[in-house]
Amino acid sequence: MSNGDQRSMIREAMQSIAQRKPGKSKLVYDKTRRTIVAVSEEVSTPQALNITADDADMFSVVTLSSGWLREKWPHLTKAGSLPVDFSSWDDGDALTQLELCIQGSGTQAPATLVFGQPPAAPGEGMVISIIPTDKPTHRPDVFVSPDNIAYRAELVEAGKPAGDQREVVFADIEPQLDLRRAGILETTILKDRTVLCIGLGTGGAHVVVELAKSGVGHFFLVDRDRLSVGNVVRHPGGISQVGRAKVNVTRDLILEKNPNAQVDVHAVDVSFDNREMIAGLVQAADLVICGTDNRQSKLLINELCVSANKPAVYGGAFRRAYGGQILRVRPKESPCQQCFVSALPEEASDVEVSSQDDADAIAYSDRPVAVEPGLSLDVLPIATQLAKLALLELLADKSSTLNVLKRDFDAPWYLWLNRPEPGTQYAEMPPLSESRDEMTINRWYGIYFERDEQCAVCGDFLAGFAAAYGIDPSQLPALPEKD
Repeated sequence: MSNGDQRSMIREAMQSIAQRKPGKSKLVYDKTRRTIVAVSEEVSTPQALNITADDADMFSVVTLSSGWLREKWPHLTKAGSLPVDFSSWDDGDALTQLELCIQGSGTQAPATLVFGQPPAAPGEGMVISIIPTDKPTHRPDVFVSPDNIAYRAELVEAGKPAGDQREVVFADIEPQLDLRRAGILETTILKDRTVLCIGLGTGGAHVVVELAKSGVGHFFLVDRDRLSVGNVVRHPGGISQVGRAKVNVTRDLILEKNPNAQVDVHAVDVSFDNREMIAGLVQAADLVICGTDNRQSKLLINELCVSANKPAVYGGAFRRAYGGQILRVRPKESPCQQCFVSALPEEASDVEVSSQDDADAIAYSDRPVAVEPGLSLDVLPIATQLAKLALLELLADKSSTLNVLKRDFDAPWYLWLNRPEPGTQYAEMPPLSESRDEMTINRWYGIYFERDEQCAVCGDFLAGFAAAYGIDPSQLPALPEKD
């Protein structure tokens, strides 16, 4: 039986049920086939119809916001009706209440919400009636009012028969999102956490969206760039957002996943000219994520984070995205970014040229530098690992199922390799399938190195300087206090 015949028989049977009249087909549960079948008067053998859980999707759906309805409930019950607008998707196959849409479809469908039975002959447009029900309250098509009474919604659309109406469901956003996280994150503490992300390229944007999915409630976003066509190959933002500031694109991506999050955007450069503004954001954050591609900005952020005693996670891809690295800094406990640059200058300088601004900054006077190619699937393993490390830092002082990972992620520096890139120290790595003790591609490595006790940022630089030159430290002038 063709898919068209299937749909026709299901529709006919359901219309007959809705109109309370006999039809050519009836729906019966076949125990042998363990599915619902349609029995036709002209056919002696039942024809199996796959309209179990998977086939419920073939009927149009209208989604209402439970939160909005609870807020408007006193007005609805008093006035008797309310206007409500929907975003119409896929030629009207799905209607989503505008209050749920961060980005609408561009096509709107107005409706009237009515408390009580629908009118016998509705005028133009759609009428959605809210009617008491005895259905179980856990069902998506049941709304529990502030007075603890269960209701269902019945939609009547002018010009359409009763059996051809759409299903109306209710979306209780925050509880339904929390339910999917509850088995792993047994606490809602992430709702009170604030993350500052500086640099919203492919990696930075991916990290904050993952943290938003995990339930982080407040974000500061800093990036001066706009989304270009070339960015779309890797960035979570799409063609329809080209030209927008990356902070605004990423804000909308966050709100699509966590609409109750608070997102503050700052489309500014990270430089010493903006030092005081960035310092204020660092002070207000619980964790700083640095996704910038140049050393100057990283060292500035490092100095501000160490001074404010704020943990930070630095991440980035190597040139041509053949691999990448992450540095986690816990001030005064682990090596800072300055320690990393001093101890491993070559590794610290292996960064991807991922934007035209970065390429222009390092171009020679007689020869431009090109933006390097790199695949999204090569950047995302680095960003995902960074997001996981960030999550562990945000949960560091709380009991969580994820605490078991503390033993696995106790190193300060993490290395990932996508391929044995020619011309690098990793070019001769053995195949992944043949190595047991040697480094290979597609594996994370946690690497230990010591904090520099005489680091100019996180250590006692004056003592180290005095020891190196045989100077009495008491004779050295005191350094000015850091703000």
